[in-house]
Amino acid sequence: MTFDIDRRTVTEGDVVELTWQCDGAESVTLTLDNGYRSTDIPLEISGSKRFRLNRSKGRTHLTIAVTMGGKTYRKKIDVKVKKIPTVRAEIIDHRGHRVGWLRQWWQVMLTKWHDFRSRLRLALHSLPEQKQMTVKLLTLIALAFILCAVWPRLYGSVLLLVVVYLVVVLLRR
Repeated sequence: MTFDIDRRTVTEGDVVELTWQCDGAESVTLTLDNGYRSTDIPLEISGSKRFRLNRSKGRTHLTIAVTMGGKTYRKKIDVKVKKIPTVRAEIIDHRGHRVGWLRQWWQVMLTKWHDFRSRLRLALHSLPEQKQMTVKLLTLIALAFILCAVWPRLYGSVLLLVVVYLVVVLLRR
């Protein structure tokens, strides 16, 4: 029985070629074990086959089992599978210059803020009109409390703004 592989060390996603020859064998089975899952593949008595080794816990075990005269013989080959190196992308501005980490962080924060705001608008518009008004009013009162807690002198001005808002809403209806 001969069983060989073209490479013993690969990177995830690489293709390896197995060759085997088992003269006088009744059956030949290949077992692929990547550490996550084991798969049995029936094979011809001799030949070659190509496999892509995608996912592995560092080693993939290839075992060929040959049945001859009622006895089973096994041969095992271990292939070291390296992880694909992680590529870090950088943001480039319109002039072709690299954008600094602070600018990148700010862009991420703006994206998250816009996403939050659009989800909040969608949730607000899905409410009935009276509940929309209630949510707006509660938000305005909460902001008034926060402003008054930070700057107590604004208390009268903030309450005046709340009253003006309510009058404008009533006059619009």
